[in-house]
Amino acid sequence: MNPLVSIIIPVYNAELYLERCLNSIINQTYENLEILLINDGSTDNSKNICTSFKKKDNRIKLINQVNGGSSIARNTGLDQAQGEIISFIDSDDHIDLKMITIMVDLLLTHDLEVVEAEPDNPTKKKSFDGSFRIEDQITATKRILKNTSFSVWRRIYKKSLIGEMRFIPKLIHQDVFFTIDLLKKISKIGYLNTPLYIYNTGNVGSIIRSKYSVKKITTGIKATEYIKDHVPNKDALDEVVKNYIVYYYTDHFYLLSKNKHVDPGGYYRKKLKREISKAASNNNLSFRSLVVMTLPIKVSEKIYALYRNLK
Repeated sequence: MNPLVSIIIPVYNAELYLERCLNSIINQTYENLEILLINDGSTDNSKNICTSFKKKDNRIKLINQVNGGSSIARNTGLDQAQGEIISFIDSDDHIDLKMITIMVDLLLTHDLEVVEAEPDNPTKKKSFDGSFRIEDQITATKRILKNTSFSVWRRIYKKSLIGEMRFIPKLIHQDVFFTIDLLKKISKIGYLNTPLYIYNTGNVGSIIRSKYSVKKITTGIKATEYIKDHVPNKDALDEVVKNYIVYYYTDHFYLLSKNKHVDPGGYYRKKLKREISKAASNNNLSFRSLVVMTLPIKVSEKIYALYRNLK
């Protein structure tokens, strides 16, 4: 049995990486693919590259639309997808040539609705043992929160599971909302500790690596509050959520300290300080978060600057 897999690729000004991405998809060992290229109003040569690939592979469907962001592009793909299984790939990344074969085989063999693999990210040191396990809802959510593994491109999904779910338009942290909502719908997930998705760390123009801004901090807070309010099995996961809040908000506090023009009056730093204090415990306090929680903002920033220079 080889069910049709719909691969959804939002494309926006990705001419430097797009051919590599598309070659890794059309040369997959799994051949029953529907490749949905959503050209989201690109102003570079991306549209021409998409058109060229479409001419040489009839599995490719090209949809050109006015720029609306990756959320809207992914939603367009979901609306058009005919496959029983859905995969999301970003146009500046690429994938192992056996990724779809391996993941679909696991999905079908173990009667799963979701299978997740690891990304190969050279900027993060991580060991891979090739193991596979089936996790229940609580175990999977704990791992995803601990590792901040919200990105939707690391998984394949039964289309029936996604159903009417869609991404929130024009939101930086859209994957957080989508993944939390998805976790609420599943009882188990397959997890493969193998790097099959090759994440591109070189695209300085991506949203995630763009300059720090008010939008980044406000959507980051909104996403964290969504996790706190909507995570499945809240009682069982309360400590994990608090650990996530302390870790994530401490990072943002110091990012704001480096980018004071984003928060000139200290409004967001004060908010983060309060939330860290509420979520802190002996189990999740680091030196960085302890400094934020116990000292005045200006003092904590100076102490951490000295600490960082000594490391």
